Amino acid sequence: MQLKLLNFHKILSQFSSNIVGAFIALIVYQSTNNFSYAFLFLVLNMFLRLLFSTFFFKKMERHPQLFLFIKILPFLFYSLSVLLLDTEYKLLGIIIAAIFHGISTAFKELPMELTFSYSALYKGASSNGFSKLLENLGIILAIILGGLFLDSLPKWIPIIISCVVYLISIIPLFLYYLIHKKENTFNQDAISNAVESFKDIKIKKHQQEIISKKLLLKYFFIYFCFCIYDGLMNLFCLYLFKENAECYSFTAYIQASFFGLFGLGCLLAGKLDDKIDLTNICCICAAVSGVLVCVVPFLVNLIILEIFLFGIIGFLYAFVSIFCYSRMMMRCKIMGISNKALNNRAQASRLVQVFLYGLCAISPVMFIPAFFVTGAVFASCAISIPYNEEKTRKMLVDFLENNKLY
Repeated sequence: MQLKLLNFHKILSQFSSNIVGAFIALIVYQSTNNFSYAFLFLVLNMFLRLLFSTFFFKKMERHPQLFLFIKILPFLFYSLSVLLLDTEYKLLGIIIAAIFHGISTAFKELPMELTFSYSALYKGASSNGFSKLLENLGIILAIILGGLFLDSLPKWIPIIISCVVYLISIIPLFLYYLIHKKENTFNQDAISNAVESFKDIKIKKHQQEIISKKLLLKYFFIYFCFCIYDGLMNLFCLYLFKENAECYSFTAYIQASFFGLFGLGCLLAGKLDDKIDLTNICCICAAVSGVLVCVVPFLVNLIILEIFLFGIIGFLYAFVSIFCYSRMMMRCKIMGISNKALNNRAQASRLVQVFLYGLCAISPVMFIPAFFVTGAVFASCAISIPYNEEKTRKMLVDFLENNKLY
């Protein structure tokens, strides 16, 4: 039941969060006419996401649904601060928006992933793929309507819509949390029987701690590489504003294509991952997608072609995302560290985006190098992902079969 309520929340909350949030960096640029301010806003935003999710991780782990409910407060303050960007208090508006948007997103991203993990303990990759599809449907609708609204309506109208929709989305899930929160098995991380049976053996306990740290470190590196794509849309949309007309609807169509095909790709990849080994497909997708990202800045004036290319990039990205998520969760659940792995995944994404946006904040001339760095880092996953899978598989086999015990 909780999974159904979560999926309902995902559709509406992603709609409410992105109807303005997907364009916030563009709004900052349009208000200041300075790309450095836009990228510095994104750097501060990502840093605060990292800080708050680290500080509140233990609480989020135990009460993720509560944080999804609390999120409405920073979300409201952030939404209202956007209105300051059209006044003489632009700089204050940028700082307040960055702070509260960072807190709002921190209280959404990891708690949403933790809630899904608890709700789908015994589900396969297809369940994750379907959930991602629903999540992206909300993003697509928000982006298209948000782009049209921002081009033709006052900003306060989409802000009111987003706040009301988010409140509607969270109430059923929060009520479910209130009813079940005192149950002993509610919001508990998974752990395998094998690891549970080793808990009283000191040397195995020591081994478990060492292997858990290695697993988390290895997957942190993998996510640092491929989550550079999480910053791709902000990078391209700002570049589009620089090279083409300042038109929100253009960016909306391109983002809708990316997230729409990403959602469909997640659904297909999830179903295939439950049936076949996707390692080779994942490697091909990473390599091809990395090359395409290096091409898109040179076709910026061909909007129809960009819509098509970003659809392909989103579709290929889905296979890498689903593959890495399912393998990481499979291994980390065995060791009882899936919650820490989800937190590491979120932190890796934020750190690599801080690096990407920081690079672009130096000067507008860094746009093209940033695209090449993004493509190259993502393409490197074609080598690093299969290498990591083999290493982590061997570590777990040695641990579970008592190889190299002494």
